[in-house]
Amino acid sequence: MKLREYIDRLTSEETTAYAARCSIAVSYLRLHVKYASKDPSVSLIKSLTRESEGRVSLAEVLDHFGITETTSVSKAA
Repeated sequence: MKLREYIDRLTSEETTAYAARCSIAVSYLRLHVKYASKDPSVSLIKSLTRESEGRVSLAEVLDHFGITETTSVSKAA
């Protein structure tokens, strides 16, 4: 499941709990994480994956933020 879809499906209480488990504010989750408006730290990427309880894979979190092998290769060229 894509990260944005996962966030959209959460109830208000679930959103609050997910943000707390990821050690971020709900407003940060709703704005910066959901819309990938800021580059995430490695620890946040891991938390978003782990705390989704298997619903969002690491690859999907990386793709959400535009972090892919293709991006890395094209930047190096």
